[in-house]
Amino acid sequence: MHANKYVIKTLINDVRMSTQELLQLINTKINEGITEFEIEACGQHNIGIGGKYKSSNLTFHITNPGQRVGAMGMEGTKIVVEGSAAADIGWLNSGAKIVVKGDAGDTAAHCAAGGKIYVGGRVGTRSGALMKHDPKFEQPEFWVLKNTGSFSFEFMSGGRAVICGYESDELPSVLGNRSCVGMVGGIVYVRGKFESIASCVEVKKLDKYDKDFLISGMNDFLKEIGRKELLEKLLDFSQWVKLVPLSQKSKIERISVLDFKNKEWFAEGLFGELVEDDGSMFALAQSGKARLRIPEWNNELCVSCNLCVNNCPQRAITEKYEVQESKCIGCGICSAVCPKKAWTMK
Repeated sequence: MHANKYVIKTLINDVRMSTQELLQLINTKINEGITEFEIEACGQHNIGIGGKYKSSNLTFHITNPGQRVGAMGMEGTKIVVEGSAAADIGWLNSGAKIVVKGDAGDTAAHCAAGGKIYVGGRVGTRSGALMKHDPKFEQPEFWVLKNTGSFSFEFMSGGRAVICGYESDELPSVLGNRSCVGMVGGIVYVRGKFESIASCVEVKKLDKYDKDFLISGMNDFLKEIGRKELLEKLLDFSQWVKLVPLSQKSKIERISVLDFKNKEWFAEGLFGELVEDDGSMFALAQSGKARLRIPEWNNELCVSCNLCVNNCPQRAITEKYEVQESKCIGCGICSAVCPKKAWTMK
C-alpha cells in the first residue's frame, strides 16, 4: 500500500460499517496525513463530503456508494466513483471534481456552485436544478454523457451544463419532460433531440466562445470517464445547440394562472387521476374595493374542516363560524381555502 493511500472495506464477514463509523474513520486518517482513499462502500452516504482538514488535496476512489457523494465538496478534492452512484451526487458542490463512470441518480449537481461533475451515463430527475455561480469563483460545470430525467435544470441561475445525448437517439427528449422551468441564468449545451422545455428559455446556435469551451472541456471529460474514443463524434458541432434564459426584453408577458394551466401545465394536472378540477380560478387575497366585502357562511355546504378558522389571518372567525366584523379585513382567504365554497364574499 502506498504510504499516503488508505483502503477501507466497509463489509467484513457480513458486518457492515455504518455511515457514521466510516466518516469518522476517514476524518481520523485525514488528520493523520492520509490524502488518498480507496473505499469499498456498501451504500454509506456522504462519502467525500466537504469539510476542514489538514490537507486540501484529497482523492477518493469509491465503489457502491450511497447518496450525496461529494456533497459540499471542496476545492482540491477529487472523487471517482467506479460504476454508478445514487441520488444527490455533488449536492452543493463548492469546488470538488467528481467523476461518476456509470449512471447517477436524481438531483445530480443539485445546487452546485463550483467545481466539475462528470457523469459517464445518465442522470435522474431534477438534475442540475438550482445550479448557481458566484462571480468571485469559477463557474460550476456539469457534464453528462447520455441524458437527463425530467425537470432538469429547474431554477438554474448560473454555471454550464453539457448533455451529450450519446446512445439516446431512441428517446423523444434527452432532457426529459419540462426542462429548464424557472431558469434565469447559466447555459445548457445539448446534443440530440429535446422537447417540452420551459417558455422562459430560448434555443440558440453555438458561437465561437461555446465551441472553444466544448473543445477545451470535452477531452478532459471523456478522459475521466474512460471514453476518449468518442471525442471526434461528440465534437461535431452541427448536432449541438445551447439553451439560455430569455433576455428581459424578450420575456413573454405575464399570463393568468388559468392560461398557464391550459397552455403550460400537465393536461389533467398533477393529481388529475384523483381530483376533478373544474378550472375555476379565484384570488387568494382580495384588494382594493373588494376589501369592503364581508364573508357570508352557508351552513348546508360546510363540512366542518376548520380550514377557514385556522387560516384567517385576523382570527375573525369563531369556532361556530361567526364573523367578528371588528376584526375582519375582507381579505377573502376564508372563501379561497374552503373546499366546498361555503363562504362567499358579500
